[in-house]
Amino acid sequence: MNAIASTCLAAALTTFALGCGDAGSMDAETDASSDSGTPTTNVATNPTNDGGDDPSNADATTDATTDPTADTGNTGLPCDDACTGAMMCDETGACVCAPGWTLEGSTCVAAPISDPTTRTRDEVCARWTDDRMFAMPLWTPGSGEMCDPGTVSYAAQVSGLRWLNYWRWMLGVGPVQVIPAVAQAEQECAKILGFEFSHSPMPETPCYTQAGAEACGASLIASGHGLIGQLDAYAMEIDQNLIHRRNVLAVGRAGIWLGDSGGPAAMHYGGAYPALASDPAFVAHPGPGVNIQSMVPSVWFVQAGAASTPPLVARVFVASTEEEMPMLLGHHYTDFNSFTPDGWFPVVDTAYRVDLIDDAGVLFASYETTLVSCP
Repeated sequence: MNAIASTCLAAALTTFALGCGDAGSMDAETDASSDSGTPTTNVATNPTNDGGDDPSNADATTDATTDPTADTGNTGLPCDDACTGAMMCDETGACVCAPGWTLEGSTCVAAPISDPTTRTRDEVCARWTDDRMFAMPLWTPGSGEMCDPGTVSYAAQVSGLRWLNYWRWMLGVGPVQVIPAVAQAEQECAKILGFEFSHSPMPETPCYTQAGAEACGASLIASGHGLIGQLDAYAMEIDQNLIHRRNVLAVGRAGIWLGDSGGPAAMHYGGAYPALASDPAFVAHPGPGVNIQSMVPSVWFVQAGAASTPPLVARVFVASTEEEMPMLLGHHYTDFNSFTPDGWFPVVDTAYRVDLIDDAGVLFASYETTLVSCP
């Protein structure tokens, strides 16, 4: 069984539950209530991965000869708690640049992000293939003692962070920053989740630790998805006000670290770093340019990026014919809006023009998006 939740969100069975305390199970089709007081409509089930550390839900490929750490740079700084943010310690004890960051002198700076509107299908698919070369195993079991949560190796952590950054890169958003200091606590959280799926596990829960419980309270959590699968589940979310999806795709996302205990998984997050010059004014999913079809859920959304966004409606047209495709309005707020294709599905390799219009009827933004299938 699989479920995901974020802080103050709890899950039950294969559905999601919303809110703190006695949250009810969400209906598989429509939840008539939300923490915003606005109905949330669900139109598909959530992605699953019953294989623990098997990333098959992302159709992942593996290659034992691929070094997922090859693009890091040694800063020459001590490997201590100051090696954080854009930096992390590698398996040799060197303080290196985290995935998505590159060495410039002795400083890690964000690797350049290309303009999504200029990318080709081949470029998007090539990086998709490269970033899915996950280091195996993604999780290593512990000593056999019941409460040993096992470990996520440096190479596996890098694999997860690179994959998370790919989701963001596809939409033109910069890389996440990390917080390695929570690594052990995140593992303990993942272990606890195997006994109690909660952001506030009870002290009597088997394998409970205070550090693990606190980590669960500061993380997105997923049951049965594994290290990589949890990221797909968060980014493909279509309910719970898209709170997990908005989190992992947010500009300046910081405080990230991934935990896994053979299926139960967690993603620590906290704080933000200033928007990069290349970050988009707004984050759309699907976004401008080329998007991979299997990475676009049935509910589309727009949220604030480097700037705020007003409440918006979306009008979608086939770019080549100007045929308008009907959209259902979902969330309609400052900095967060969602829309669902009404009775149609995007056709692969077909460009659609998306016009975002504010409540005064003024065009806020317009862009073309094309969904593709990678070999």
